[in-house]
Amino acid sequence: MDVIYSRQFQKFSGPPAVLAIGSFDGIHLGHQKIIDKTTSLARDKKLISGLLSFQPHPRQVLQPDKVQGVLISQEQKIEILESLNIDYFFCQEFTREFARQIFADFVESVLYSRLNAAHIVVGEDFSFGRGGTGDVRDLKSLGKKYDFGVTIHPAVKNGGEKISSTRIRKLISQGRVEKVQNLLGRFYEIRGKVVHGQGRGKKLGFPTANLSLKTDYVLPQNGVYAGFVRYRDRRFAGAANFGENPTFSSKGYSIEIYILDLDEELYNEKISFSPVKFIRPEEKFSRKEELVERIKQDILYTRKVLC
Repeated sequence: MDVIYSRQFQKFSGPPAVLAIGSFDGIHLGHQKIIDKTTSLARDKKLISGLLSFQPHPRQVLQPDKVQGVLISQEQKIEILESLNIDYFFCQEFTREFARQIFADFVESVLYSRLNAAHIVVGEDFSFGRGGTGDVRDLKSLGKKYDFGVTIHPAVKNGGEKISSTRIRKLISQGRVEKVQNLLGRFYEIRGKVVHGQGRGKKLGFPTANLSLKTDYVLPQNGVYAGFVRYRDRRFAGAANFGENPTFSSKGYSIEIYILDLDEELYNEKISFSPVKFIRPEEKFSRKEELVERIKQDILYTRKVLC
């Protein structure tokens, strides 16, 4: 898959494409249906397949105070798209200036003139242009003007409710992570680097990996979660605490993961964690012995759930 950023769009000289358009945060099962339709149409029409998305997420630019975070990093998005057999990933830098562009100009200057779109696939709730004033009817109308076809994909539902990135973010932020896999089609995964913490876990007999994140992920509500750790293409069970460690009156948020059956030095190593099951909320223990006993129970429960 070729990755082409908007600063390179003017130099793009590829063949006509079937192009999916959207933010695709999470690339959940609904997004995957749109992508499947895109690659299928490309095969039938003997065209290349492409996907146009935006970086950063439009809401991070337009509503920074209301955004919970994103579901995948740019690195993860590229990996997933490669696995879905997209030929070209077009990444449009999203700025306030870009957001002020009216929808007709966007179609003419980007889709038609630069990316050579022969057919476009979008979800039924697609909107574009300044203030989201353009919708699927406008896209179809402009398709007639610029000679490209348009396919509107219906919403994909789970449990009678539409699958959406907003729905997934809400579930994660509420700690209901066990419901996310059926919407994403995989476990939710956050990636980061192991950094030095306070060393308290090691003193208690349960050394933890303190995870530092560069991506502004949606994070689950504070508490302890059973989940999977991925490290160097190996997968381990783990119990992670998201929060502020009230027993020790810590100052500041941290993600501390006890990795079962792994005894290696991990500082500065990249790992990922997928929260699978909420175990309990954070608790403040009066004695360290009580905390140690609770951690032992958390580990036993993690083994039961995951192993």
